[in-house]
Amino acid sequence: MDLILAFSLFISSVILTLYYSLPMSLAMSAGFVLFMFTGLHRGFTLRSLLAMSWKGAKSSLIVVRVLLTIGIMTGLWRSAGTFAVLVAWGMKAVTPSMFVLAAFVLSCMMSYALGTSFGTAGTLGVALMTLARSGGADPVITAGAIMSGIHFGDRGSPSSSCLHLVSALTGTEIYPNVRAFMKSAVIPLIISLAFYLVMSLRNSIGSLNPDTITELSRAFVLSPLAVIPAVLMIALPLLHVNIFIAFMSSIIAAFVLSITLQSLDMAGALEVAVFGLHSDGGIKAVFNGGGLVSMLQMCLVLVISGTFSGIFDGTGMLSGMQGKISHIMQRWGAYPVILAVSTLMDAVFCNQTAGVIMSVELFRKPCDDSGMSRESLALDLANSGVITAPLVPCCIACSVPLSMLGEGLSALPYACYLYLIPCAALVKSFAAKKNRASHS
Repeated sequence: MDLILAFSLFISSVILTLYYSLPMSLAMSAGFVLFMFTGLHRGFTLRSLLAMSWKGAKSSLIVVRVLLTIGIMTGLWRSAGTFAVLVAWGMKAVTPSMFVLAAFVLSCMMSYALGTSFGTAGTLGVALMTLARSGGADPVITAGAIMSGIHFGDRGSPSSSCLHLVSALTGTEIYPNVRAFMKSAVIPLIISLAFYLVMSLRNSIGSLNPDTITELSRAFVLSPLAVIPAVLMIALPLLHVNIFIAFMSSIIAAFVLSITLQSLDMAGALEVAVFGLHSDGGIKAVFNGGGLVSMLQMCLVLVISGTFSGIFDGTGMLSGMQGKISHIMQRWGAYPVILAVSTLMDAVFCNQTAGVIMSVELFRKPCDDSGMSRESLALDLANSGVITAPLVPCCIACSVPLSMLGEGLSALPYACYLYLIPCAALVKSFAAKKNRASHS
């Protein structure tokens, strides 16, 4: 009863935080206090609960390092003109009859290079939506294509903080996870390409406004050299170079290009790395953001969420729920249950990070008891709560990109890739269950 009360109060604090647009760390802090009191009520000492909390928080530190590094990198990519050149090239590559398909493909490519849905939506996504509205293409369908594309890399890019989070929590390796995640996405990706091809033919853009590229050339030096940071971020992980070496190589390249190509002084480049790019107006303002500071709030949420994991694990608070989950998994199989619960966690916590952390905490023991490998758990999470979060209206993975794109929930039916991943995984899960039953 005490745990139900704690969860109820915590969910209420999350709702209030969202309603009043307050930092999510406030709700997470309230949750920490509530679960600490629950532990005290169950007879654990304050000292032992703090030790449990720290143990859980430590597990999140590797992801915090990734997030801070990504913040620095995305800030410098903006000042180096990397985003601007990629957007300009993408716009030049777009043909009117293939606009919706191009919006999906370009969003996939940039999100894979950058590893973030928000960064892709706020730069390339905004530019594509401007083209759609000015050229007469359906903005709702375009926004759906972009929503699909921006989460392609968010789910499976080596530079994705979400992939690093799932890998860290499940104790699995980054590159094998990348391969597994991408392998499971092949059929959904092919179907998505076919879908957006049809949508393109039915909703071709009337004309492409060249003024955007002209404005970009005035704000940035659109040299091919500016894409070097992105090339390094894509190529080095493919060559199995350590991910942090890839990050640092990209950061150094972007820092140098910000100074040599875009004429920032060293102090200005350092300021962008820490605080992000901040332009007062014009098209350059589209690329505002990034920087180490931009990730601090997310890092704080992640660390506090990690304390939950430590408390739940150390006190066994969730053992009753885990027992029920094990029973349901035996009847229905692991993936359908993980899909339902992890999507519910996204809705309850309203953010992908906390949803993933809670899902791992709930499923780790049932999966271990059933003999399911940690790699399989990581894949099932990538095919469930990670990819369904942008379909949950109250989750920031959904609301923030849609807000950046200037569209509402009406775009979600056209985000077919987000549906196809879990649908394909469900089909595979039920087929495997049927096959086991036929051989038993």
